[in-house]
Amino acid sequence: MAGIPANIKKKLKQTGRDRRNLSPQAFDWRANSMGSRSRIARLRADVAYKLLGKQSDRPLELALPAYESLGPTDGSAGDTETFTVSHGILDCPNTQDVVVWLDGDYYGAPDSVDRSSGDIQVTDSGTGSTIHVFYIPNKAGTLEVEKAAEGSTSTSKNLKTVSVKNIHRKNLSEQPEYFEFRDGSDPLEPFVAADMTLDVYVDVPYVTRFEDPDGDGAVATNALLNFTAMQGRDVVPGLKAEVTASM
Repeated sequence: MAGIPANIKKKLKQTGRDRRNLSPQAFDWRANSMGSRSRIARLRADVAYKLLGKQSDRPLELALPAYESLGPTDGSAGDTETFTVSHGILDCPNTQDVVVWLDGDYYGAPDSVDRSSGDIQVTDSGTGSTIHVFYIPNKAGTLEVEKAAEGSTSTSKNLKTVSVKNIHRKNLSEQPEYFEFRDGSDPLEPFVAADMTLDVYVDVPYVTRFEDPDGDGAVATNALLNFTAMQGRDVVPGLKAEVTASM
């Protein structure tokens, strides 16, 4: 922790911390504005966090499914029907390519998938169901992770930028991605203090969301937004001011 002000270092030690894996469920989600840079996920810190990166050999897991609502299914229960999503589907080595829900019931993988055409087949045991589809699209775009002083649009710092298409194609177990934390002038770069936010922005040509818009309870179980952090056991007085000043 060389370079961290002595008083902050002392307070961090006194507060104590525990390792925590941050998953999509830790974030507040909202749909993006397709084709423009949009915030889709936010974690509001209520205690101090230190994000772990390459030096700790703690990789990131990232996958950003597209969402589409299709159907409804026809009036004959048990029919196998074909539906088509708007984009081709990537064969992603890190998560399930396509996840389907029928209304609020988890269906899982479709009966069949044509990746190039975007055709999927589903057999509904009922009738008239809305098909919620979360799938990995064959589309380019960017994903950014940044930290910010809550309520501020100017006091923020980028921590990671990736190509969405590349991150969906590469095998992250063989070619892991990390927070690098290379800013030698900012010893507090990995820290997110209480009353700060950890935000995820995307610029992609498709709609992405974690939950369906109808309130059926369908969720993107194939979304990956997984980090490892040391979570403080309390607020660390003065940390926010120091982190913000060093950004």
